[in-house]
Amino acid sequence: MSSHPARLWPDTATILERSRGTFFAHWVEFIRLHQATLKSMAPDDIHDLRVASRRFRAVLELLYPFVPKGTRAVLRKSVRKLTRALGGLRNIDEALLFFQSHIDSEISSESKLCSLLSELRDKELTRIKKVLKDFEERKLDQMVREIVADVNDVSITKRNSISLLAYFSNVSIRQYLAIHRRLGVAVVPERRTSRHALRIAIKKWRYFFEIITHILGCDYSRTVELLKEYQSILGRMNDIAEFEMLLSSLKLPHDERVNTKAILLVEDSMLLAHLTKLIEQKPLAYTFLL
Repeated sequence: MSSHPARLWPDTATILERSRGTFFAHWVEFIRLHQATLKSMAPDDIHDLRVASRRFRAVLELLYPFVPKGTRAVLRKSVRKLTRALGGLRNIDEALLFFQSHIDSEISSESKLCSLLSELRDKELTRIKKVLKDFEERKLDQMVREIVADVNDVSITKRNSISLLAYFSNVSIRQYLAIHRRLGVAVVPERRTSRHALRIAIKKWRYFFEIITHILGCDYSRTVELLKEYQSILGRMNDIAEFEMLLSSLKLPHDERVNTKAILLVEDSMLLAHLTKLIEQKPLAYTFLL
């Protein structure tokens, strides 16, 4: 018989209050960064805005069944469009950092690659500024406030009879199964698509735990840190794939293209070895405290 006292879970009213607070806090941070980015267009602000948009989408997805259909669809589409718009610039910036780190070792300082990427970045920055200006912040802010007001005992009873704890548990199970199905094939060199899907699934499960920590008051820090390790390696492998796509769009001298492709191949092989080792030494197991 366990000597540990039974855990006292927050009641429904407390869970709802924390859910509303977490949802609105993510929105406020997203809007703050949107306004800051419009003023500065600084690389760090752009990156932070993209992350904030992903985090807001994660908490929106978690509360999705309890949100009115009309507003949730518009909100999801608008924020997702912004997230995607920022992705191209992020890939260019990461490519510049990666290839600049190889200059004078494997890439000549007279390489055309970095100058072409810089030109591409300027064009992407102009496009992003328009997307940021077109984002309907006031309209969406009103929707968010309506959602916050609508997430209550009455609306949840109308839309879903399952308990909130059971619902969170079901979400966690589904997200872990998406990971479990892909782990076995993720180390096969040719299965890039599986690794891409695995990266997204791991990111979603990590965001889930980060959100649920605030709502339920549980400590999932060890799980989150392990998911970060996986996400870091898989993210770099996805970067390599994005860099290859960027290279295919640039007019490079033949020798330079061959050289850069070789660099990416070596990097990808090294990352795959790291991923294989991580899966063997620190396998991902299901966890959700209930």
